[in-house]
Amino acid sequence: MIINKQLNKTELRQIIGVDEYSLVICEKSEAAKKISEALSNNNYKTFKIFNIDVFVVRYNKINYVICSAIGHLYNLSLLKKRQKLPIYDYAWIPSKQADRNRSRIINSRIKVIEKLSDHANEFILACDLDQEGETIGYNILKYACNEKQNVAKRVKFSTLMREDIEYAFANIQNNININLAYAGLTRHTIDFLYGMNISRALSRAFMTSSKKYRTLSMGRVQGPTISYLVENELLRETHVPLPFWSLDTYIDSEKNRGNKWIKIQYVEQRILNNKVAEKIRNECRGEKATVSRIEKSKFKIRPPVPFNLSGLQKQAFKLYKLSPYQTLSIAEKLYLNALISYPRTNSQKLPKNLDCQRIIRDLSKLSEFKKVADQLLLKKRFTPSQGKETDNAHPSIYPTGKIITSNLTDVEKKVFNLIVKRFLNLFREPASGHKKEIYFKIGEYDFYKSHKILTDFGWNDDNQIEDSDVEFEVGDELDLKRMNVNKKFEEPVIPYNQMTLVQKMEKEEIGTKSTRANIIRTIIDRMYVSGNKLAPTDLAKVLVDTLSDYSPEILSSEMTRKMEEKLKQIENGKITSDQVIETTKNDLEVVLRSLKDNDKNIGKVLTSASNKIDNKSRENIILRKCTICLDGTLMITSNWKNRALVCSRSMEGKCTVRASLPRSGYIRTQKNGCVKCSWPKIRTTYKGRPWSFCSNPDCHNERKRK
Repeated sequence: MIINKQLNKTELRQIIGVDEYSLVICEKSEAAKKISEALSNNNYKTFKIFNIDVFVVRYNKINYVICSAIGHLYNLSLLKKRQKLPIYDYAWIPSKQADRNRSRIINSRIKVIEKLSDHANEFILACDLDQEGETIGYNILKYACNEKQNVAKRVKFSTLMREDIEYAFANIQNNININLAYAGLTRHTIDFLYGMNISRALSRAFMTSSKKYRTLSMGRVQGPTISYLVENELLRETHVPLPFWSLDTYIDSEKNRGNKWIKIQYVEQRILNNKVAEKIRNECRGEKATVSRIEKSKFKIRPPVPFNLSGLQKQAFKLYKLSPYQTLSIAEKLYLNALISYPRTNSQKLPKNLDCQRIIRDLSKLSEFKKVADQLLLKKRFTPSQGKETDNAHPSIYPTGKIITSNLTDVEKKVFNLIVKRFLNLFREPASGHKKEIYFKIGEYDFYKSHKILTDFGWNDDNQIEDSDVEFEVGDELDLKRMNVNKKFEEPVIPYNQMTLVQKMEKEEIGTKSTRANIIRTIIDRMYVSGNKLAPTDLAKVLVDTLSDYSPEILSSEMTRKMEEKLKQIENGKITSDQVIETTKNDLEVVLRSLKDNDKNIGKVLTSASNKIDNKSRENIILRKCTICLDGTLMITSNWKNRALVCSRSMEGKCTVRASLPRSGYIRTQKNGCVKCSWPKIRTTYKGRPWSFCSNPDCHNERKRK
């Protein structure tokens, strides 16, 4: 049933079919549907109001009407568009997006919740159990439900499995976590005040100098993050590659005949003087390598700890080159499909009451994990490996045991399998082996060889550590076959990628597990960095240099860290939101005063850096032969704003291939052209999914994103 009109109480009661009901508010529509299925054993009633799904279920003699948001329905906005800095005149209003269709959906959802709340006799918050979820729910209860935030109840669950949802509704909390909501509201307010005021100050300075507009965003967490990238690049640019020398030494014996020579290391791996290295080589020439001592030890490699969000992002980046944002998006989809527990968590511990045996039994139905799961089911006790990190809201990430994965893409299945494999490994035995260090004397100089062998692979059977083993005894003499002196240079610091930058932010305690990936994405979108190695652009370098001179507080990790501590104090009820916001305003006024006093100088350097970026064309990327003229070469040409596919002969007017490309993502051309028009076919990704299309703008064959 679809209703697209205003309803009075009688009409609404007739549609819902009940006189009294509890209104359940979820964060996403998928979660609302899963809760409805769980509470009704798939026997729920559904209807649409303003094309928004609403579910009605009866559970334990209580009628529940279940509706949902789509993330934040309200955000902070200025009450007046043009204001002098500093700007403190703001309010929470319904979210406005550039996408008009999304704005209509948000307004429709607010109308639905308002109408349902008018006749509800109880309110239950079922948004995600973290600071962001509590903030979303608080605003809905306050603005859409007419100040019900202080009387609403709360259900808590970490998976969308039926058992967890039933347990949550059997143990409803009498209140939402109001202090957690206040902390979230304060975080949004502080970020809004910093972002709006500082970004406007920088943009106005740029506009005054260049007579052009450009968004120069800078925020409380964004500032230190960009600063890390610029400092890293400065270290790389100013790195002086000091030389050092090493000795590549090879020996052999009768016991090793027929195998490769044995490579051994000089005890000092870095020799700082070439003459010393040459002297060692000369004095060792013609000498025997005598085994002076042998040290043996045993080692164990314990199973890994459960995934938290950071750990999952790190492993997905390492294995599949997925950005932190992509991994988080995929993990959220897996959660909404009830395949895994809630992913936005810092915890490395499984729940104490988790039925691990049941989950392993269910996972054994997956062919790729059947062997390992069946072996684990033979155990009498299931004691998982646990990590140190904890989270007040959620346990670590783990599979629920649900194995219906037919609706997942290949990359989503990879992430799901990664979580399943980690979960199973928690219960497996440690890997063990022995380590042997053999020391040699060549003349008066000491060399050594370290050697590891796994004797019991345990959980580590996919990553076997094994080295060629030759049995030696103290006193054995070996022939010196070769000793080379190699000149090397010290390497500069490694540039950041998206994952190592998230780890840096985590170490410095800036941002949250939910926001770090989004901050990096914003930095990329604002053209502060370029390439996979996140090399800072001239604009980012100038911005950091300028702010370091005039307002270093903006780039300070210490300031951001202290603010995070204050937010935790709000969450614990030790200080109030008003106190923190007042401190923020005082700090902002100092920063803005400095920026205003130096806006001309700031504008000049920002304009200069911006012009360099605008005028700099990226290097053309060569692909393959053109499928139209069969003679030219297909290339990707681009500037700071757009990318295009062109044939090298089109520049001479001898080929027609010239087409726009998506602004981001990798680009590949397929060997064969489009079957309809022969133009080159492009392969890229859209929202983590493969997308193939014809590059001809007049051909619609497979143009639709899948």
